Amino acid sequence: MDATLGVVMTSTEPTSRPLDAVTQRLDDPAVAASLVTLLDNAELLSTLVLGLSGMVERSESIMDSVAESIHDFRDAGGARPEGAPSLAELGQVARELADAAPLLQAVLDSAMAKPETVELLSLVSEAATEGAARARATGAQVGPVALMRALREDDVQRGLGLVIEISRALGGKLRTT
Repeated sequence: MDATLGVVMTSTEPTSRPLDAVTQRLDDPAVAASLVTLLDNAELLSTLVLGLSGMVERSESIMDSVAESIHDFRDAGGARPEGAPSLAELGQVARELADAAPLLQAVLDSAMAKPETVELLSLVSEAATEGAARARATGAQVGPVALMRALREDDVQRGLGLVIEISRALGGKLRTT
């Protein structure tokens, strides 16, 4: 078990070298297809996770601010300061928030809002953003020899191990849906 991520990494067969385990997992078509899907959508996943995380972290603050604004407006005797939304506009925002409440509650009740999920997705999104920036800055292109060389790096093996285990779990879930 990787203590830093709380993820159990398993192999179906014992291998003599970590590189052999990675190669063996990549031979599984379901794992390879899931890995390609994850990699194709890494930047989108990063953006979604960061946005969702920020929204969930600030949801109480957002609702408190809306409620406080409504109270301030009411306390001001209905005199609307310049640039402030009208009561009708506030009512529309309140209706939209009420309409979104079941979806927000479903997200909060789902595995996506679990602290360990948010932590893992945050870690993945930070790594995806950092790696994408590095690739853009260096114009990184990797040929077969450089790929095999990179597969010997501990960090690459740890990252691929995590991605492969996630791909394996995703492939299993896709098979049952």
